[in-house]
Amino acid sequence: MNYWLLTTEYPPEFGGGISTYCLHTAVMLQQQDWKVSVFVKDFSVKKKHEQIEASGVRVIRFNPNAMVQKSELGFETAQSYAFAEIIKQYLETEGIPEALESQEFGGIAYYIINYKWLQYPLFKNLKIIVTLHAPSFLYYEYNKVPYHRFPYFWIGEMERFCIRGADLLISPSQYLVDELKVRMKLDDLEITVVPNPYVFKRQSVSLVNRKDKLIFFGKLTLQKGAIELIQYFQQLWENGFEHPLYMIGGGNHMYYPEGTDIIHHIKRKYKKEIAEEKLQLLGSIHEEKIDGYLSNACVVIIPSLVDNLPYTVLEAMSKGRIVLASVQGGQSEIIEDGVNGFLFSHNETGSFKNRLNTILLLTDEEVNEISKRALEYIECTYTYNVIFKKKALLVNQLLQKNTARKSFPFIRPIIAKEESSLAKIASEPLLTVVLPFYNMGMYVEESIKSIIASSYKHIEIIVIDDGSTDPESLKVLGDLSKKYNFLIHHKKNEGLALARNTGALMARGELMAFLDPDDTVEAGYYQKAIQVLTAYDNIGFVGCWGKYFGNSEKIWPAFNPEPPYLLTHNSVNSSALVYRKESFLKAGLNDAAMIYGMEDYDSVINMVKNGFQGVVIPEPLWNYRIRKNSMARAFTNDKQLYLYRLISEKHADFYATFATDISNLLNANGPGMNYDNPTLMYGLPGAGFISQRVKQKMIAIIKSNSILRKAAITVKRWL
Repeated sequence: MNYWLLTTEYPPEFGGGISTYCLHTAVMLQQQDWKVSVFVKDFSVKKKHEQIEASGVRVIRFNPNAMVQKSELGFETAQSYAFAEIIKQYLETEGIPEALESQEFGGIAYYIINYKWLQYPLFKNLKIIVTLHAPSFLYYEYNKVPYHRFPYFWIGEMERFCIRGADLLISPSQYLVDELKVRMKLDDLEITVVPNPYVFKRQSVSLVNRKDKLIFFGKLTLQKGAIELIQYFQQLWENGFEHPLYMIGGGNHMYYPEGTDIIHHIKRKYKKEIAEEKLQLLGSIHEEKIDGYLSNACVVIIPSLVDNLPYTVLEAMSKGRIVLASVQGGQSEIIEDGVNGFLFSHNETGSFKNRLNTILLLTDEEVNEISKRALEYIECTYTYNVIFKKKALLVNQLLQKNTARKSFPFIRPIIAKEESSLAKIASEPLLTVVLPFYNMGMYVEESIKSIIASSYKHIEIIVIDDGSTDPESLKVLGDLSKKYNFLIHHKKNEGLALARNTGALMARGELMAFLDPDDTVEAGYYQKAIQVLTAYDNIGFVGCWGKYFGNSEKIWPAFNPEPPYLLTHNSVNSSALVYRKESFLKAGLNDAAMIYGMEDYDSVINMVKNGFQGVVIPEPLWNYRIRKNSMARAFTNDKQLYLYRLISEKHADFYATFATDISNLLNANGPGMNYDNPTLMYGLPGAGFISQRVKQKMIAIIKSNSILRKAAITVKRWL
């Protein structure tokens, strides 16, 4: 079996849950003679990528910043793009593996999964497994991150798409599945619970001693319950409790309510307890030294507010330590209260205190018996042989399964009211390209030539002359129609919206596209769009990224237009989409009331609302001309505000469905007309003299370097 594993974390540079899982999984599979390749991002790699062998596993480390020079994408989204690029290179040279597995965290497989469902030749036959670890959009809540702020919101959207687009979904715990069901659509997906693999060297276990330490073991974050635990102990200390609390774990994690790393917050707030040595912060400890601390633990405390299947519990129990953990996580599926460990609930007043006192009153014989049962349970439940059988069965079933779907895996699928408009498309359908035209003789030939140069040849072109008044433009148009054999329809001037509608009603094609007469398309656009439209029964239109030309060379990355973000800002190149014509006629006709523009945005919202959803090919296949006298140049803020009001009133029912998210997105990021890319971080200092592109490059550099990150947070806190 040729098995590829994607991760953001892998030893020795990283410890923690994802890193530990990937190491154990890679070694477990390699021991069964599977050929395992681990792809991990590593900003310290000087070249684009490098390969090493470790325990029989091929580890491919690559530098996202070197792989992808895309300042139009935010840091995390560019990482996902880089993962797709490195996988593309290896697919080209080595062929397709039997299976590719990725974490959902950070949405690192977002573009890989997009490429698969968008029918990219190298990717469409990939069997993709997503193993749930630590979804940001869930953990953001518990870590009090303002997760509607960009790019956090978009990271969550990428993660959700990875989950919905996977061929096989695995979760180490049922607890995590239940938490996710509250936050996204999962009822149409099958998720199989397979615990994480774990092996350890069995050693003689020393008996727990009452004088041993009470140890917190994990990252110092809100989600891990670090603050709640200190508060519990503060109450105990106030009532004469003598045991100090030792905390093992790094604290360089942003505590958003205070705008600083959580370790600084703890040191400031609990300065007295630290001075009295009641609270002892040990920081990050090298893996080799952790054993020594755990062997001296009277109780190992795992107080998570939410968790998956924390390796800290497995590690502590495998060393015969008494574990006291919260029920708020997959640890409640490891521990049987009072049998092989102890559980408390954050939702029950006094629960932690009562369970801790119970542990401290145990006899030596009781402690020894619980420790023995804990060790035996871990040894027989999470061993490689046990987990491999479960995983191998699922992978082999996946290989036998036809994973092709009739429906695209939208994050929030909307059922079409007019199912006939999403009927199967005939092979080699006619595509009608409509050019609304008004006094654009200077540019129109370039547009027409780009259409004719398309790799898809079954095309008709209709130019709708919207009452042009420039004789030269009309002469050019007439001459071109003879040269290129396209249809011209002359009508009185009524505006862009009705010109488009006229063309749509005249179109003979089963498929249809609009193109403004000063823009162009790349040769492969229509072929790729039609391939997607013919593959699925729930897609009404297809777009792509835009590339500016003329007075700008900027690339505008578009994204699948889904609510709630779609209802704050248009996320797709709506003036150059490729449609099912019937879907457009049912729900996409342009509204002439949008007199200043945005009629195409209104059209997209109406189509999505009615279940004719759209997707984006993540390539710049549409070229948008920037010119001084264009409509966009006269598009004032007041005009935009007027049009946004019209759109929200027209689609009030649709907006109401997503009102909470829309409100939070606008509060977190400002008016929708002020941003056009949810992957970027807005509201940064330096406005007016530092461009957005330069700011994003600076962010990428800072996030790629732990020292610079720490310095930046210090400066932010000082400011």
